[in-house]
Amino acid sequence: RPSRARPPGAVPPAAATTMSTALARLALAPATRARVDASLRRSVGHRDDARPHRRPRLIRRASSASPSASASNADGMYDGTVLFHLYDELVAPKPIFTTFLEGALHVAEVARSHPSYASAHFHEAHDQARAIDCEPHGYFNMTLFSCAPETLWDAFEDLRECVDIGHVERTHHPLPCAEIAATPGPTSAIASAPHGAVKYAETDATVLVATPRGGDKEKEAWEAWSGVDAARESCGETFLGASLHECVDAASAYRFVVRTELGGASDEAVAAATEAARAAAGDGAIVGAYRCAFNIEKEGAPAGALPAVREVQKKQREAKEQGFKSAAA
Repeated sequence: RPSRARPPGAVPPAAATTMSTALARLALAPATRARVDASLRRSVGHRDDARPHRRPRLIRRASSASPSASASNADGMYDGTVLFHLYDELVAPKPIFTTFLEGALHVAEVARSHPSYASAHFHEAHDQARAIDCEPHGYFNMTLFSCAPETLWDAFEDLRECVDIGHVERTHHPLPCAEIAATPGPTSAIASAPHGAVKYAETDATVLVATPRGGDKEKEAWEAWSGVDAARESCGETFLGASLHECVDAASAYRFVVRTELGGASDEAVAAATEAARAAAGDGAIVGAYRCAFNIEKEGAPAGALPAVREVQKKQREAKEQGFKSAAA
């Protein structure tokens, strides 16, 4: 259920320029900072070998997953909940949290305690300036749970309370969804791996489309009104696929959510796919291009520490690349 916000004040972007990535703006709370050092040492270097991937390598089997732990239902779709969290306002939910991201990543951390939690995938705008400047929908989160969407909140009531606290008096939309269609089929991408084994490459682009409840969109025509057909044409061989999700909460503002994976498409192709989706989805739809900034597994560094982890990893990669250049010279 969306929570209604008071008119937000101006958000100065100057503080966001101190680090080179949008998510590194987050100032860690003192209680979190004390736990971060050991997690940083374990996590730094984890993504040194990240590369753009085609779909078969976007999803990998976690070392602890059982080969028989299928996430596919009889229709080849994901058999649990896909919780999309859309943010109309990227304003700090004061006085509880000092930044938007502190609140959002606190929710992501609490979600890990849900008994059916599988993984979360926190996305930032493909154009990072939108996130740095705290523009509406500069981020979205996608969390996977192995339980049915109808039972998500009842299974862990603390999560619903935390969602409201993390975005207090701000307009936001937690949408518990069921995956109902995918291309290419017959099995969707997230259903083809065990629970907890889904990961996305940070270099790959994604287009998100969410359409209002009560609109005229038909399930059967989803690849047209979501811009999937246009994305397939504009991106060519980098196009990876798309999935249609339906929110089970009849009181939600949005009914359908489509996530289209463009792979390592060029900026021009991403822009073309996004504009085509915006034109096709029509008035009232949320449409944007994103990248997956963080894959948040069940165990690992605290979610609130991930911006700092990524910044350290980036600097480490840059130092390594500079070392290679110096050696070559």
